[in-house]
Amino acid sequence: MRQGIGAQILQYHIKNTNDDNAADQREQVRAAVVSAWGIVSNSKAIVEAAQAQVAAAETALKGTRDEAHIGLRTTLDVLNAQQTLLNARVSLVSAQRDQIVASYAMLAAIGRLSTVNLALNAKRYNPEHHYDQVKNTWYGLRMTYED
Repeated sequence: MRQGIGAQILQYHIKNTNDDNAADQREQVRAAVVSAWGIVSNSKAIVEAAQAQVAAAETALKGTRDEAHIGLRTTLDVLNAQQTLLNARVSLVSAQRDQIVASYAMLAAIGRLSTVNLALNAKRYNPEHHYDQVKNTWYGLRMTYED
């Protein structure tokens, strides 16, 4: 059966709209993956820098304590060096946390953030089971009715 010109134009526009939407979604996913990858790479560099900062602060504290033992530094200098070391360690832990969050964001961007892929000991979500539990419930109430 032949379709009219109007129906053919409509089908053409629907097909092109769907193709455009799919291309837009692919581009959004690609952009999310590229962004997440950049954040992961950046967070690794920040962790390495924070580790170097902790090592430097530990060396400085050791030197300050040695100088304090022979009378060249005061107790305040030792306390300041300890505070610097503590701040460096806090920065390291914060950077490690950011790296973990960025890694999970990367997994989410590529569609691999799931209990199965993470090998978590968790019960797997079954949407059909949940639907069966709530299909006869009224919205906002815990009452059910029988059909």
